[in-house]
Amino acid sequence: MIIDAHTHIGFGKAITKSAKQLLAELDRGHVDKAMVFAGAINACTNEALLKEIAPHKKRLFGVGSVSPNGPKSYRPSLASMERWLKSGELRAIKFYLGYEPFYPNDNRLRPYLRLLQKYDRPAIFHSGDVYNVVKGAKLKYAHALHVDDLASEMPDLKIIIAHLGSPWIIDAAQVCYKNENVYADCSGFVYGDFTPVKRKEFAWVWKEFERVTESNGRILFGSDWPISDVRPYIEVVRKLAGRHSAAVFHKNAEKLFGI
Repeated sequence: MIIDAHTHIGFGKAITKSAKQLLAELDRGHVDKAMVFAGAINACTNEALLKEIAPHKKRLFGVGSVSPNGPKSYRPSLASMERWLKSGELRAIKFYLGYEPFYPNDNRLRPYLRLLQKYDRPAIFHSGDVYNVVKGAKLKYAHALHVDDLASEMPDLKIIIAHLGSPWIIDAAQVCYKNENVYADCSGFVYGDFTPVKRKEFAWVWKEFERVTESNGRILFGSDWPISDVRPYIEVVRKLAGRHSAAVFHKNAEKLFGI
């Protein structure tokens, strides 16, 4: 069983991909299921996401988004978000730190975070580097260390730090080590395929994360498709996950997303 915990579809300049294109990529990588993210960065509202993945409910699972600084279409009402979370149409909410200027413990997020806690679903935070085709992003908001404030204040909220916090790997790992409610996904380390150099760099990143957390059992496999290719990502992660392969490739995702 393989679950890709971090993929996108989109209808804008940064990402223009459909659910059918995603499914074709998953088939090439022999991936069983995927979490699919909405977001302003990929010009995909929660409504558009749900409509696009609706015919594929056994394989594609929605992750909504909230943009506190964005237009109204990307600031869903609490009633709408609760309806989607309660029904299972959405299995998490992604917050795009860095792409927008806010921190994880911003008070505007608290009502949504309390909903996630109520329905036992994770908050996912972009962390680390930003996609270089997106202008105006500010890295200071995307530093993984800021997640610690929220994790300490809401210890019953499940949290996922996206992208292992790269390049702040040690900081992200320390937040996971300190807070039992925090996990990380390993997505988006490369554009496209892995070069031999990138494979070595990623192996170092993985081992550093494991060293600090004293385990890599808190990582979820994610590719960040279409930014990164799925099949080579699986090959690289499979060599690194070792005895935690089941947790990395599907058990953590099953537990956190309820799929």
